[in-house]
Amino acid sequence: MTAYSDFKKYEAVLAHCQSSANSELYRNAEDYGKAAGFFDNRNHLTQTGSDLAHILLVDEVRHNRIAA
Repeated sequence: MTAYSDFKKYEAVLAHCQSSANSELYRNAEDYGKAAGFFDNRNHLTQTGSDLAHILLVDEVRHNRIAA
């Protein structure tokens, strides 16, 4: 993985956590992500978080293709 793709994955999961936690605060999103098992105690993506990122990013690509 490249640093860019790792960053995109992290961003996608963090945005999902912000939406799910109904908060734009970074800390609340991190706490939600940890509780859901998406981030570890060092705020790195877990395997579950990485899998979620893949789903979110594929969905984003599909949505963009349909909109184009």
